[in-house]
Amino acid sequence: MIYSQISKKSIHPKSIDLCKILKNAGHQAYLVGGCVRDLFLGVAPKDWDITTDALPQQVIDLFPKTYPTGIQHGTITVAMEDEHFEVTTFRTEGKYTDSRRPDEVKFVNSVEEDLSRRDLTINSMAYDPITDTVIDPFNGLQDLQYGIIKAVGNADDRFQEDGLRILRTIRFACRFNYSIEAKTEISMQKNRYVLNNISKERIKDEFCKIMSYDNSFYGLRLLYINKLLPLVSPLHEKHMPFRPFDADVETKIADFYYEYDPKYVEKELRWLKFSNDEIKRIMFFLNLIPTYMMLLKIGSTQAYVRFIAHIKNNSPQDYSYTLEQFLKLVRSDKTEISKYLFEECADVTVLSRKEMNINGDDLINIGVPVGPEIKRILDGCYQMILDEPYKNNLEDLLKIAENIK
Repeated sequence: MIYSQISKKSIHPKSIDLCKILKNAGHQAYLVGGCVRDLFLGVAPKDWDITTDALPQQVIDLFPKTYPTGIQHGTITVAMEDEHFEVTTFRTEGKYTDSRRPDEVKFVNSVEEDLSRRDLTINSMAYDPITDTVIDPFNGLQDLQYGIIKAVGNADDRFQEDGLRILRTIRFACRFNYSIEAKTEISMQKNRYVLNNISKERIKDEFCKIMSYDNSFYGLRLLYINKLLPLVSPLHEKHMPFRPFDADVETKIADFYYEYDPKYVEKELRWLKFSNDEIKRIMFFLNLIPTYMMLLKIGSTQAYVRFIAHIKNNSPQDYSYTLEQFLKLVRSDKTEISKYLFEECADVTVLSRKEMNINGDDLINIGVPVGPEIKRILDGCYQMILDEPYKNNLEDLLKIAENIK
């Protein structure tokens, strides 16, 4: 037990109140895990988890509003006004037959025993906000100070219990730009096939978290050198075509698959359980690349107009955001050709179909029969106003429609 240098001002006051209630009832109570780690790093914790020797029913009896969110594993969610806190009884765990959850848990009275079941040393510290003391049996604070990611106890045991911990190890190394302790890294490689037992949803979630960090290239490099990348992405069995750059997660994932046939990319994204909307946005970027390369080859204002019109009419999200992210993807916004196209053509008006001032009802009113002829004429009108946007008024468009008819 050591005294901390955590500022009480950084701690959620209701989490302190919760610990006081437990301790006044004769129980032990500690903040634990990620919130303790973040407090030492000076980062505002997102979640406030509490561990205690109080049994689940004792926790329920102490607080007026609780939810048995994980009671089979000793976890009760306690509502303190509009805030929610997970309170978990000290426990040890049995075997992980499904490589996800323990087959059984055993409640214990020792916080040290509870900490011994956790994944990484930097996540295995407990803090008593009442006495301002830290329980740190695995030197997590030291590893935090030296920038080391290390498994708790025997790394083989930790990774065989839950293979997802291998990806979590890389995620934390990536998030904090820390190095992985040698024994832990060797164990990751040795036990990497345990990932085959992990659901694709959980793998996808960890992969996206890695890609969300500014340092995502480091995370992918760790996956690659530890022979883990093919287990996350079978398409990347032999190499890692990825370049470090700042963009959103889906743009980075599009870059991750930049060199692959979109048909196989979409198949892998579905295998990884990406949502339909996520796939739509990623695939839009990948399918836009040939159109963009043609734009650069032609290098004309007309080609620029067609390219922008394509994005405006088909983008699954905001046009300007899509264009901004796409230019990050192709890294071409600094080349001479794109500088001309995207700066010299900045004042060129490019209308979307939704902005066209004529519709099917207008065509019906001039005698166009309901059916495919309406679409054909509207398509012709749209192509005309792309080249001559000043004609985007009903009078001129009706004249154009008459000519096409």
